[in-house]
Amino acid sequence: MNESSGPVCAVLDLGSNSFHLLIGRLAGGRLVTLDRRKDMVRLAQGLEGDGQLSEPVMSRALDSLAVFSQQLRNIPRANVRVVGTNTLRAAHNADVFLERAEKIIGVPIDVISGQEEGRLIFLGVAKGHASNAIRRLVIDIGGGSTEFIVGRRKAKRVESLFIGCVSMSERFFPERRFTREGYQRALTLARAEIQHLADGYGTARWDEAVGTSGTIRYVEAVIDRLTPCDHLITREGIERVVDHLKRSKKPDALQSLGLSPERVPVFPGGLAILHAAFIELGIERMHVSDYALKEGVLYELADRGEHEDTRRQTMDYLTKQFNIDRRQAARVERLARSLLPQVAPQLTVERAFAQQVLVAAARLHELGLAVSHSGYHKHGAYVLEHADMPGFSRREQMMLSFLVLNHRRKLRAPEVSSYSFRPDWALVLVLRLATLFNRMRIDQRMPSIRLAPMRKGWSIELPSGWLRKHPLVEEDLRAENEFLAAIGSGLQVKTRR
Repeated sequence: MNESSGPVCAVLDLGSNSFHLLIGRLAGGRLVTLDRRKDMVRLAQGLEGDGQLSEPVMSRALDSLAVFSQQLRNIPRANVRVVGTNTLRAAHNADVFLERAEKIIGVPIDVISGQEEGRLIFLGVAKGHASNAIRRLVIDIGGGSTEFIVGRRKAKRVESLFIGCVSMSERFFPERRFTREGYQRALTLARAEIQHLADGYGTARWDEAVGTSGTIRYVEAVIDRLTPCDHLITREGIERVVDHLKRSKKPDALQSLGLSPERVPVFPGGLAILHAAFIELGIERMHVSDYALKEGVLYELADRGEHEDTRRQTMDYLTKQFNIDRRQAARVERLARSLLPQVAPQLTVERAFAQQVLVAAARLHELGLAVSHSGYHKHGAYVLEHADMPGFSRREQMMLSFLVLNHRRKLRAPEVSSYSFRPDWALVLVLRLATLFNRMRIDQRMPSIRLAPMRKGWSIELPSGWLRKHPLVEEDLRAENEFLAAIGSGLQVKTRR
């Protein structure tokens, strides 16, 4: 392996239409693809009227994951990331599927937000182009949602709409039949959904339009089949495809375009979305990129510095937006970091994950003060659970919110025990102690603190002389014992000479 090459990494994208596996590494700042695999699962097809994923589609998806798991077996777990998108965001019983899926692949699944999906798509597209300096509009049409992103080197604006090639095709083109009426209805709905984006995503906001995803690549291929298009999609080319389909008298009009059998059922819905985007956003020509979400995730996974930079920017933004006291946050973070190794054997989450989320919680635990001092931990927890946080997985946001909620006063167990989230009370204890010992909000030399697990709870050992000089801290530690009793734990204070 070249010295400039990084470790082999793998990304599994659980899309609403298809599952994609990409295995590669970073070499000289560019992605080198080692292997890839695609399976047209059509997860969105199983989303029923009540918002539940159907058992037959879940079974089909799990069978697919069993095959993918064979290719992931020899790659270190730390170098694998599995992401879920719109259908897994929308399904009411997603937790049922995710729990079964993780048992098969052995890796946590991050169900990312539409904003995070858009950011990672743009990152993938930007890394696949020679120039990152120009302003780009990137459109990705998935099975259940469509992402619109504008930016230069990184995404600046992201919008995720709940229209996708599977959902639109299922609704307007049943039985794989293209009809004039069905297409007009699909186009009208897509235009209505996209119309409000004109101000932020119109031609004045970008210099180049780029399309990605299977739908857009197939549209480009069909246009080229009818009239060579030099790898560009134009509005005229799209309209030529639509006219061709409308004029066709054959029931298998879609097959006559040279589409693969697996693409035929979802093509017309995707075509209508792309057509609507060209009309509403004033697009005349669009380049097509082979890079998308999975490439963006792989790049960030292979380049840890890129990922950390994104997380740092998110935390800096929230710190500034909510006017968080940086010095106090740094004091809490410093002590929390020093205490974490002492509880490591009792953590219920991986050590690396624990450190990442603990650092974020320390930096952001006072976010809620900008809302109200009364119950500010509750306000902060709510914001952190629901905010768009680039660089943070859904699992991290849930744990971050949980830690901030429980960093002071009464301890609260999660209201719902969901997949991939289990309360880690050892991590909570570390953050609570880090804030407790820094209540004076001044720079001071901390005592030597020793934490040890007991049969029911924890013991904390401190120099006796230090405690005598800090009676308020001693009283706070006694109160902690009462708070911990609510979760069947406790804190015994010990002193040493």
